[in-house]
Amino acid sequence: MANPFSNRKKVRGWKRRLRELERFRRAHRELDLDALRRSGVVYVKLWLDPWSRLVPRDPPVWFRRRVLAAFLDVLRSWNRALEAAGEPFYLRLWLFDPRFHRTQVVAAVGGRIAWYRNAFEPAPGARPVPPPHLRDPAYDLAALEWEPCLDTDVLLEEDAADRGGLRILRRATRVKHTSRGQPLFLFDRGFVWLGKPAAPERPGA
Repeated sequence: MANPFSNRKKVRGWKRRLRELERFRRAHRELDLDALRRSGVVYVKLWLDPWSRLVPRDPPVWFRRRVLAAFLDVLRSWNRALEAAGEPFYLRLWLFDPRFHRTQVVAAVGGRIAWYRNAFEPAPGARPVPPPHLRDPAYDLAALEWEPCLDTDVLLEEDAADRGGLRILRRATRVKHTSRGQPLFLFDRGFVWLGKPAAPERPGA
């Protein structure tokens, strides 16, 4: 029997995938403010088969651009709703490369704002805007304000046993320590650009 979670099979039925993407965009375009206020955060990821299976994979570049267009539409819609609500908020498009399957739109309010503002480590040496292969005439990435950050996996020493032990830890890009002196092994996987709609100019500002 074929493994239902395998990502090795060739993706077929692209017209159907595009219809699913359009349904995905429409389903998540309207922000649920009540849910946001209850939990403090809401987000939307690429919940489409086969790219969101237990072992995720990245779509081809042309489909990533279609996905990105849908995320940008969601971002703009959520931004309008949050500005109309008149409350402090955090809203970003997390655009990952090369691990595009992690891309998502995230909104936070209240006490969750501070955590999300510090969720990533800045990457001063990265290009200030997302890479050229993700640009498309259908949208303008330059219309957003971007902050380049590092896409990093963090592993505790006690969690390394099931992943190869010291052999895995030696591959860490960097090692940091918590306030209690516990080592954190960091594995840099690429970059994540945090994009937000540019603030409108206000007369007299």
